[in-house]
Amino acid sequence: MKDLKKYLKEFSYWKSIQALHNWDMETYMPEGAINDRAERLSFIDGKIHEHMTCKKYQKLLKSFQQAKKTKLESKLAKELLWDFKLKSKLPSSHVQEMSKATTHAIHVWATSKKNNDWKSFYPHLNKVINLKKKEADFYKLGNRYDGLLLSYEKELTSQEIGIIFDELKVGLKDLVKKISPSERDNWEGEFPISNQVKLNHEMMSLFGLPSANSRLDSSGHPFSTIISPLDHRITTRYEVTNLNSLYATMHEVGHSLYGLNLPTKWEGSPFQEAISLSVDESQSRFWENIIGRSRPFCRFILPKIKNYFPKTNFSKMQSDELFLFLNDVNPSLIRVDSCELYYNIHIIIRFEIEKMIFNENLKTKEIPDVWNEKYRDYLGMVPPSNSLGVLQDTHWAAGAFGYFPTYTLGNLLSATLMKKLSQEIPNWENLVEEGNFSPILSFLNKNVHRHGRMIDLKDLAPKLGAKDYLDYLKSKLISN
Repeated sequence: MKDLKKYLKEFSYWKSIQALHNWDMETYMPEGAINDRAERLSFIDGKIHEHMTCKKYQKLLKSFQQAKKTKLESKLAKELLWDFKLKSKLPSSHVQEMSKATTHAIHVWATSKKNNDWKSFYPHLNKVINLKKKEADFYKLGNRYDGLLLSYEKELTSQEIGIIFDELKVGLKDLVKKISPSERDNWEGEFPISNQVKLNHEMMSLFGLPSANSRLDSSGHPFSTIISPLDHRITTRYEVTNLNSLYATMHEVGHSLYGLNLPTKWEGSPFQEAISLSVDESQSRFWENIIGRSRPFCRFILPKIKNYFPKTNFSKMQSDELFLFLNDVNPSLIRVDSCELYYNIHIIIRFEIEKMIFNENLKTKEIPDVWNEKYRDYLGMVPPSNSLGVLQDTHWAAGAFGYFPTYTLGNLLSATLMKKLSQEIPNWENLVEEGNFSPILSFLNKNVHRHGRMIDLKDLAPKLGAKDYLDYLKSKLISN
């Protein structure tokens, strides 16, 4: 165990170097350094892969598998072996090639989105997709897309996810019939970015993310990353015309709170990792939506908004009006701007397109047309440009095929956790209104954070489905 922990800690150090390079690339790296950064990330990613698939580690892992172990150590051995087998299917050369391709693709995507330039992005995306097809074939599952899901949610197949999503679609369709579209307002007025930064930092602290172990910066697409167990970085996106940065920040804080509370004594091991990306997403969606769009939170946050932004239309707003504003029920073309009622439709569309790409050989050049068709069929809207359509997300540029379904799975799990929270802390709404979020963080820490991969998704939700989430939406949107 001593030798194994030492080896895994070295893995953690390599991951820190990788994370810091990626974070810097998205925040402060000068544009002219992209080719240089791609080479270095490719080298680092190759070293990480080799570290966790080489003969030395294989021998160490085999010794651990054969040794006498406690129940907890047996669980660790199981998770380590699963990770090893998954990583070992990929040649180091492929990992390096993928790293270089996605680094360039992400860089080009940012400009292409800004300029509505699908033509420039297309060859990069096509290269990434071809590499991901090759990667999926290494797993030899017969279903390419299932192979890609393994990196994000290993407990569910695409067929099982499809069944859950079909249940959700039926429930959402029924809800849409019962809920009248609300009048959409805007965050009217000017929201000085300096004050947005102050408000975001205040919310980070109130939610329980210590400033000594975190920092907030801006990027084209908000994200959270772990540099080391005590160094967590989050980003948000600022616009002077709205306050969307607040909810992007709350979302990313949810990720960081999970990461910060993972057990540090198991650094570099699966026990210091999120159970899955679905569970990780449940934490961000919990803080952003379950807490952040609740009535008691509206009563708590409105005075702060008025204080920071006295010259906006919120100066005369009441908390019930803010609640209705934050929970409007209109479809949107943009996933990150979508209300809870329609958000998961955006995910289902991406899930279906990803399956078409990898299981039905949908050509890269056909993706924009299929995207637009599905938006017309599902939401009755057609994007007027690729920037508002297929170019709106960075995930595919990063090669993160299989990532999108975890957003919806995380939403479903967040509602299940809310149900459990209501049982364990019946007065949680009073606490939120008072700005006392510590008991809620303790609840999440007890049930999710501190376990890492010592527990599985099924331990949190033995049969994950749409019911709890649909019940949550009904209670929130129909009765109010």
